[in-house]
Amino acid sequence: MDFWIISVTIALDFIVKGSGETVNDRFTQLKNAYRDREAKNLILFIGDGMGISSISAARALRAQQDPSKLEKLLNLEKLPYTGLIDTHCKDTFAAESGCTASAMYSGIKPTTNTLGVSNIEAKSCDAEKIKNSQFNTILELAKKSNMKVGVVTNTRITHATPAALYAKTSSRYWYSPKDVPKNCDVESIGEQFEKRMHEFDVAFGGGLKNLPSYIAGKNMSSTFPSVNFLATAKEFERLKLDNSKPVIGIFAKNHLYNAINKFDNHEPSLSSMVSKAIDLLENKYGYILVVENGLIDIHHHDNLAQKSLNELLVLDDVINQTLERVNLDDTLVIATADHATSFTFSGYYHGVFEYPMFNQTILNTSFIIYAYGSKVFQPENEKQVLDDINDQYPAMIKGKWGEHGMDSVYVGADGPRAFLLTGVHEQTYIFKVIEYALGFNKLSTATSLIATTATYFILNVLEFY
Repeated sequence: MDFWIISVTIALDFIVKGSGETVNDRFTQLKNAYRDREAKNLILFIGDGMGISSISAARALRAQQDPSKLEKLLNLEKLPYTGLIDTHCKDTFAAESGCTASAMYSGIKPTTNTLGVSNIEAKSCDAEKIKNSQFNTILELAKKSNMKVGVVTNTRITHATPAALYAKTSSRYWYSPKDVPKNCDVESIGEQFEKRMHEFDVAFGGGLKNLPSYIAGKNMSSTFPSVNFLATAKEFERLKLDNSKPVIGIFAKNHLYNAINKFDNHEPSLSSMVSKAIDLLENKYGYILVVENGLIDIHHHDNLAQKSLNELLVLDDVINQTLERVNLDDTLVIATADHATSFTFSGYYHGVFEYPMFNQTILNTSFIIYAYGSKVFQPENEKQVLDDINDQYPAMIKGKWGEHGMDSVYVGADGPRAFLLTGVHEQTYIFKVIEYALGFNKLSTATSLIATTATYFILNVLEFY
């Protein structure tokens, strides 16, 4: 009897106290976080494919890895101002990274699979139309304000999310010249990156195989003397904080898979790249840094739930590391996703406290299932226990690979004017907050004022001469 009394008492204490957060704690957090002033810097964290179900599952996984964190939020969830973002492209509810990144960087939602151009059909070869349909992103706007700009990703630098900062193309899949149809006289994303890489003060990622000069066997450092080009982790570690030249680090032919796979290779970690980027970007005029963990989505596409959720925790640690070092009085920090996936985390998961999440007996129940993916649910053929990081989790409908979700995604923010990112908004609203917080809207206002004044002068003053 005493055993049951003690057990019930402990359970009730846990339920009542929960994580220990009180209304007063929340009130104090919001009071301290309110900053209605212009931001000097912006750091935008993007978890590619980081749907809300993925965040919930990653939180449960972290609690199992460290029981002291049971019922505690992830670092990205602790941001004081939070909301939901509606994701879709101009022509479809099923979002993809090209149009969603463009929405966040420019406030414009383009057609599916296009980057940096509006009102262009996907895979158009009309070079003149593409040229006339280009729009500016935060890269161009920052440069007009003398700000520094950086991008850090563990995907190829030509992948949709980082490429949307600089590429103007009718196909996000035209990574290198060989990907562009022969009858198309348009530049690949790799060609555009080589031409524009000097506009970045820092760019770290993978994707050498998409760069024309690398494909041609050229020495990248001597081919691009105007930048400090890095290709290995040793070169990265030896890098001095010399701001005289842009620093471009492309550390792999493909994506940077090192964090979870623990390969012995030449790839720096996402954490070290972000830390180094901030060191290089800090200056009196301010900076913009875009950070993407794109492997969350890439692993979800292959039904590799363990790898995906561990990558989400990698990003969460980087966010915490960044929040601890930056000055939130002048730096706006935003954490969000470009879109969700078909990953689901459901069922009567009574074993959350006793059993590992990834030690599941499929014939009884699987708490992790994909609605759509490359491996369908076939109980009679399944491995009985999914406990290896390379195990594929089942999908209910078979496809070429896992697809994206159409649900809204999380956004959290801290720093100057972060309070604007509460409620439910279209994805283009993120750009509007960035524009207002950094004072970019003053640029457009000033330009408009100059144009209006010039027009008035021409129409009214010159008529007297």
